[in-house]
Amino acid sequence: MFIILHNPLSKNRKSKRVTKKLVDRFKKENIPFRVKSLLKIKDLKDYLTKTHKKTTILLLGGDGTINAFINNTMNLSITQDIFLKRSGSGNDFLRSLKKQKPDIQYIMQLKHNEEITYFINGAGMGIDGMISHFVNKSKHKNRFNYFINTFKAFFLYKPKYLEVTIDNTLYRFKKAWLINVNNGTYIGGGMKLTPKAKLDEKKLDVIVVHRVPRLILFFIFLSVYFGLHTYLKPFVFYKKAEKVHATMFSPQTAQCDGECFENTQEITVEVTNHLSRFKPYTKK
Repeated sequence: MFIILHNPLSKNRKSKRVTKKLVDRFKKENIPFRVKSLLKIKDLKDYLTKTHKKTTILLLGGDGTINAFINNTMNLSITQDIFLKRSGSGNDFLRSLKKQKPDIQYIMQLKHNEEITYFINGAGMGIDGMISHFVNKSKHKNRFNYFINTFKAFFLYKPKYLEVTIDNTLYRFKKAWLINVNNGTYIGGGMKLTPKAKLDEKKLDVIVVHRVPRLILFFIFLSVYFGLHTYLKPFVFYKKAEKVHATMFSPQTAQCDGECFENTQEITVEVTNHLSRFKPYTKK
C-alpha cells in the first residue's frame, strides 16, 4: 500500500498534474494507494504514527516540501519506507540523493535570531539569501526565474564584512558575497555550489565567495554549474567542518532549503544526530 503525500501549492500548483499522472498509473497497474494533501494533515507526526508500518510513503514536492516534512517529524522514529519524487520548483536535495544513493542522510540545524530550524540540503546568508527572497516573492518559480533573480541580486547586493568561526578557528573576510553551509551538492536548480558534499557524511561543506569584483561575479556564477569555482581560490574559500558560526554586522536574509529569515546578522550551523532515510522514487 502506498500513501501519496503531496503539496498542491508546490511549483505554483503544477504538482497537481504530477499527482494525477502518478494516480492514473497506479490505477492502471492496480497498485493499492491513498492520496493525501499535506495541507489537510493537521498533525503529521500523529498521522504517520497511526499509519501501518508496512505502508510505503511517497512524498511529492521540492526542497521546501521536504524541509517542512523534516521539521514536522523531528524526534519521530519513522518506520515506513519514504520515497521522494520530483514535483516542486527546487529539487536540489533529490539531485544529490539520486547521484550519491546514500542509505542515510544527516539532518542539520540552523540557529538564527534565537530560533532553530532543521534542514537537509543547505543554508546560507548574504546574496544567496537575497536571491532566495526574490525567488519566493516571484509568481513563477523555475530555473529561469532563479537565473533572472540572481542577476537582479548581483546589481543590488553589496558585499559585507564577515567573520566565521569554523570548528573554533576564526576566519575574517572583508568583502564577502555569501557564506553557504551545505550537506547537499546543489542549490538553485542544479548549481554545484559544494561539489564535495556528501549526504551521509557528518561534515558540513562551507563555502565563502569574497573579494570578487562585481563584473567577475557573473563568470564565477557560470562556473558554479560545473563545480569549477572551487579552483578560484583567491575568491572562493572552501572547507569541511562540524560546526560553523557566521556573523555579518548588518541585517541580512538567511535561508535554509529556500526558506528565508529576514533581519538576520548571525547564524550557527551544525550537524545533528538525527537521520533521514529518504530514497529516490525512480519509476515514471
